[in-house]
Amino acid sequence: MRKVLHIIFLLLISLHLFAVNGSIEFNEDQEILNLWGDNYSMGYAQGWLLNERIPELFCDYLFIGIGISPFEYNLMYLCYWSYFTVPVEYLTEARGILDGMIDYGTDIYIDLLGRDLDTLDLMIMNSLGDISYILTTKNPFNCSSLSSWGDATNTDTLLNGNIIMGRNLDFIYTQLMLNSALIIAIEPDSGKNWVTFAYPGIFSCISGMNEDMLVVEMNMGFHNSTINFTDKFEPYQFTQREVLELSDYNEDSLINYMDVFDKSKDSPNAGSWLCHTIYPYIDSATISAAVIECVNESGDTFRIAENDTNFAPWNLLLLNHEEVNYTPINDLRYNIVLDSIESNSAITTKRMLNIMRAVSHSGTIQTMLFLPNDSMFAISFADSFYNSAEKTPEWYKWSDIFPNHEQGIAEEDTQGHFGKILSLTDLMEISKREEIEVYDVMGRRLDRSNIQKISSGVYFMILDKRVYKLMVIKR
Repeated sequence: MRKVLHIIFLLLISLHLFAVNGSIEFNEDQEILNLWGDNYSMGYAQGWLLNERIPELFCDYLFIGIGISPFEYNLMYLCYWSYFTVPVEYLTEARGILDGMIDYGTDIYIDLLGRDLDTLDLMIMNSLGDISYILTTKNPFNCSSLSSWGDATNTDTLLNGNIIMGRNLDFIYTQLMLNSALIIAIEPDSGKNWVTFAYPGIFSCISGMNEDMLVVEMNMGFHNSTINFTDKFEPYQFTQREVLELSDYNEDSLINYMDVFDKSKDSPNAGSWLCHTIYPYIDSATISAAVIECVNESGDTFRIAENDTNFAPWNLLLLNHEEVNYTPINDLRYNIVLDSIESNSAITTKRMLNIMRAVSHSGTIQTMLFLPNDSMFAISFADSFYNSAEKTPEWYKWSDIFPNHEQGIAEEDTQGHFGKILSLTDLMEISKREEIEVYDVMGRRLDRSNIQKISSGVYFMILDKRVYKLMVIKR
């Protein structure tokens, strides 16, 4: 009944149009969500374009995948702002997501909670790892990454000594998550363009790369106690997003691991977050890879290749254990990677993918290769039959992704996600179908013979008992 009421409401009142600064496109079976503009505009576009997929994934991800009970969730909801802070621009973006969903006509009522979805729910959805450190709930992440450069990669015709990172995201997942994976290309009004790999409702950063070819990805650590309480913690997924958007965080005119380290120090975190970051390799005097170890109980530190003599000087491995202030624990994945490199020190793109396959398992849902010197990345997502490392990744050049929209107008969603910008000619053609009805914002049905006379503006189309909001432009 709630959805029916929303539809009637949309048809009977005039609306303030907010342009949809986003579009969806596909590369084979990979879905790309393009967003641009200020934070509210990008949030609104995500809410409009992904609409019902966001509350569906919210429920699926938290209550089925992670297995949180409504009681546990309500506890998270009550205590979130007591422990965490989030930059105001991301709260504004969350508000935009909600507004976009509502304007689209999405039912945001969550039966398990007995209320509508709100901005705090979206914050929780983007902070589950951090919350698990406070409330000692289930740890959702278990990831691995390896970066190689210099003598390790100079025999590969693609790499030619440049740096490469392989990355597995291991995560508790559901079938809906497998069906909902996204590449998200973000072109903000303020900040660097960047790309990330996420799901509907996730607007922070788990793994990402920006236009300066700075790469960050996060793993959860084993030393997860939270004993040093500051005024507030910042969820690390938002810390990583800030790093990519700001890039030269410490304003020293150099973009490298120190920007990530300095930002992490300035944004205290709960538990333990380990961030593997790389930047284009220049020469042996340049540190192009580092692991930032943000451990609540011992402070923020970093390590580089020389700190692990088994892999030095041309490789850096990150799993889920800290190595600077703690003795590394025994990890089978460590031995697998070490055995591989000791048997053959030459790293090619194919070997890097094979190493990621060797340390993958049934919970590996994203596998990435980053080539910052070449402004390229590759991504594969798990499906019902194969984990992501077992699949052949799709390669992207930066120029394939950006710019991610035509300047000056919001784009048409060409893949039929029900938010459309149409020319009058397109609308006239569509309205010829007998099963389609077109209404203006006052709820008046338009006669087909008069559609050619309408002005630019917002209209609604009903097809198969569903309402589609249209922006019609007379060219």
